Amino acid sequence: MPTKYIIVTGGVLSGLGKGIAVASIGHLLSSRLKIVPIKCDGYLNVDPGTMNPFEHGEV
Repeated sequence: MPTKYIIVTGGVLSGLGKGIAVASIGHLLSSRLKIVPIKCDGYLNVDPGTMNPFEHGEV
């Protein structure tokens, strides 16, 4: 069976429940499939605390 991906994205709001959504989807699919969660950090090698709020979408 070929590998398939489910990608969950969201803005900078931390309270959107992205983690709960991913956990729920993984739990539902785990009855038949092998699930491997992967988290990608959008700020690779960048400290968002030192960025202008307009640069990383806070405003």
